[in-house]
Amino acid sequence: MTETITIKDAKAIIESQIEELSKRNKEPEWMTRIRYKALEAFEKAPHRDPVISEEELLQFIAKPEVEGVPGHIESLDDLPPEMKALLDRLGISEVEQKYIAGLAVQTDTGVIYNEFLKEWAKKGLIVLPTEEAVRKYPDLVKSHFLRLFRMDESKLTAYHTAVWNGGIFLYVKEGLKVPFPLHLFFLIQESALAQAPHIIIIAEKNTEFHLIEGCTAPILLKHSLHLDMTEAYFHENAKGQLTVLQNWPEYVHTRPMTRARIGKGARFINTTVTLGSGKSNIGDPRYWVDENGYVELNGILLGQKDFYVDLGGRMYLQGKGAGGINASKAVIMDESTVITRGIIQAEAEKTKGHISCDALLLSDKATMETYPGLISKVDDAQLSHEAAIGKIREEELFYLMSRGLDEEKATQLIVKGFLEPMLKDIPMEFLVEIRKIIELAVSGGM
Repeated sequence: MTETITIKDAKAIIESQIEELSKRNKEPEWMTRIRYKALEAFEKAPHRDPVISEEELLQFIAKPEVEGVPGHIESLDDLPPEMKALLDRLGISEVEQKYIAGLAVQTDTGVIYNEFLKEWAKKGLIVLPTEEAVRKYPDLVKSHFLRLFRMDESKLTAYHTAVWNGGIFLYVKEGLKVPFPLHLFFLIQESALAQAPHIIIIAEKNTEFHLIEGCTAPILLKHSLHLDMTEAYFHENAKGQLTVLQNWPEYVHTRPMTRARIGKGARFINTTVTLGSGKSNIGDPRYWVDENGYVELNGILLGQKDFYVDLGGRMYLQGKGAGGINASKAVIMDESTVITRGIIQAEAEKTKGHISCDALLLSDKATMETYPGLISKVDDAQLSHEAAIGKIREEELFYLMSRGLDEEKATQLIVKGFLEPMLKDIPMEFLVEIRKIIELAVSGGM
């Protein structure tokens, strides 16, 4: 850790970063004004993080450039070794050549590689680093930037707004259906660093897309912060899928903030797989669902060491016939802690919502807490929740071991079977990696 800094010191550092980011990104005046407003909000905004103290937060300094990392590269072959190894393990290089529409890579605080098929750009698919979209499509970005968040909600939202850099702007033109996934990868390479990408997704009427995010960092990295903000807008009958794989080492803190508006008849499926032993606190995700719209949140967690994750989501079923599901499955090992919170609020007739939480404890020191919340403001809403927390039953182990498996292999098989129902929609290039990590974790190899 670096030396302790005060709020006054932090504001001075952030101000210098704003000046550098504004100059480096050649951003319009309206964006720079937003940054300075966030700087003023940072001092008075409440700090609500259960793990990172205010003093620790001040240590995470976002940098627009990182020594040894190029500002832009032309080929995947020029990626930093850690990122190249990750993509190779996931098979992305081969996949990209065949059918990936777009792939963007962000190391620390800048997007350094972005490629998408030109014919799809002509059809109305925009995939750009967010800072570039601010320049090329100012009206479109301005009308959607920070519309689902308030910069003064917390110190984290204020800090992100002041120093955000990188991320992806995804726009899908009305009627366009993208038949292949778009890939986005984040890598933190430096300790005591705050990576703050801003992601904006706009899906116009009758569109379809699938965005896949991968997040990681070198295993020996010490004390870093991934602080991304995602704002998603799904217009009438749009269908969007967001799949996120996070595999962070022990000293990385992640604070993803995601909010979305789901329009009439639109569908949004958000599946997040959280692996490793980092510290994650999901920043009050919210989803507003219009008439006959649908949102599905799937959380898959594998906690090791002193892994800590606090996740949830608030769904507001605001239109007639709106629906939502908030489901999670957790495998908790060692001294890990998993907390799930879900709130579904029915505000219109014929709405349906369900919350489910299942946890498998593989250690006497593992902890699981779940706090479901169902609120109905109408008479005919159908809201429900269920939860199941327990350990592997001895008879299950005995049965598998009697068939020739040792205890380790039997445990791996039970864990895989427990998670499999929620893994069925995970893309194959991710699924292979996830299964490998599960095997290593259960066998004590990570």
